[in-house]
Amino acid sequence: MIITDQKRKFFYKNNRLQQLRGFCYAAQYQSISKAAKFMGLSQSSVSMQIKSLGEDMGVSLFHRHGPHIFLTTEGQKLFEYALPLVNSIENLKGLFGAHIEEETRTDLNVVVNSTTLNFIMPAMARDYIEQNADHYIHLHYAEHEEAIQKVLSEEVDFALLPKRYHLAFPGEISYKPLFYYKPCLITRPDHPLAGRTHLSVQEICQYELTLPDPDLRVIPNLYDIFPEHSINKKLRINFINWETTRKYIEEGLVISISSDVIINANDQLVATPLLHLFAPVDYGMVTKTGKALPEKVRKFLSLARRKAKTINSWYFDAI
Repeated sequence: MIITDQKRKFFYKNNRLQQLRGFCYAAQYQSISKAAKFMGLSQSSVSMQIKSLGEDMGVSLFHRHGPHIFLTTEGQKLFEYALPLVNSIENLKGLFGAHIEEETRTDLNVVVNSTTLNFIMPAMARDYIEQNADHYIHLHYAEHEEAIQKVLSEEVDFALLPKRYHLAFPGEISYKPLFYYKPCLITRPDHPLAGRTHLSVQEICQYELTLPDPDLRVIPNLYDIFPEHSINKKLRINFINWETTRKYIEEGLVISISSDVIINANDQLVATPLLHLFAPVDYGMVTKTGKALPEKVRKFLSLARRKAKTINSWYFDAI
């Protein structure tokens, strides 16, 4: 099929996108031949696009100086208008794909404190992602009061926190206990108290005992039973989190009291139960009272309840 000059001229005049693409690339490369090579077209085709566009606009778009072409004043103004439009069209596939991904993906925002971040969420996050391929988890770190504020402001979907008996949840907060743990003495396996039953306060206080700061404690009545003057005799640790304190226990410098949430099956440390001294500890889901739980949160809650059967340490002993 032979395309006549009249048909070719009609094609270029009625293909505004091609005109603008040829014009913009020629302006950027300062060369029609380089623009044509980039577009995968012949030089004559791009020249025709630019010529047709200039005729349609009623202005001269380029002037030539040596081997290069340069925009005229009118061409520069058109280039400023046209380039964002061309870029938008060129990026349409990527932008549309990102929009489709955003529409189909589900983001779960969870706020966690140090203990839940390090000892509960890794296994939970792994199982949740494996079971929900189109879901994405964003973990936000915050301690008790800040975490509650994030829930109330709806910055996150929920929090996973311990119940602190000295810090009651406000009325706008709903708490669902999920995981239960024993209060334990945490020591090296070769420590004289490791594995013994019904340890007394006096026996424990004979050793270098360090405890979390009062504001970070989870075990009820911890400081009532162990007054501050009876602990931290030689080494006082500015308690940050259990990951840090564990290192000093592993070195044999201190012993401590925690729930056994921080101990796993292959651990280097030993958790000796202290249920005769303290009540069990529970961790749970913190949500805004009266707010309906979206499906993504219900899926996590369902998984947590199933997972609790394998990671609870106290709950099944109590059955």
